[in-house]
Amino acid sequence: MKSEKLYQKYSNGRHWENHPTVYAETFAKFLKEVGFGGLLVDIGCGNGRDVDCFVKMGFRSIGVDNKTDEVALSRKNYPELTFEVQDVEKLKLADNSVDAFYMINVIHYVDKEKAISEIVRALKPNGYFFVHFNIEISDKTGKVDYSYKLEDVAGLTAKFSLIDQVVFERTDYVPVEHKHKVLELIIQKPS
Repeated sequence: MKSEKLYQKYSNGRHWENHPTVYAETFAKFLKEVGFGGLLVDIGCGNGRDVDCFVKMGFRSIGVDNKTDEVALSRKNYPELTFEVQDVEKLKLADNSVDAFYMINVIHYVDKEKAISEIVRALKPNGYFFVHFNIEISDKTGKVDYSYKLEDVAGLTAKFSLIDQVVFERTDYVPVEHKHKVLELIIQKPS
């Protein structure tokens, strides 16, 4: 299923807004443990909830999204925070300018190679990247709408050092019941 068609099928009802902030909290906890103190960019920030979580946990964070309406919603929800319209395939961020990137529920909707290339370019040496790769998305009948091979993830992230990985399944019930098999990675750009 093409990424735009996949997005249209599952965007109705904005189910991702109901996901817990546990993913942001997990990354924030890791960053605190390693003494992180730089700029953290949430790619595909949606309604801004995770940027708010990062800021409340003491991090300097901005959110970017390629959809103008999402950035408008973020700004409405959190007017004191910074949100920008940016495309992960062509980030308006300087080379080696970002200390950490956070991206969930996004990579399966974009050109993965372009997005990862841009993240590598903008990420500082030793910078961190927290990302969710959907290995499979299937509807309640088991029909697979999207799949991505683990070996392809390995190839795509080969320029990074692996810090941590978790594989889990999550079921969402809006707009229609569907299941995600997720590979969660914390990876680091080499110095």
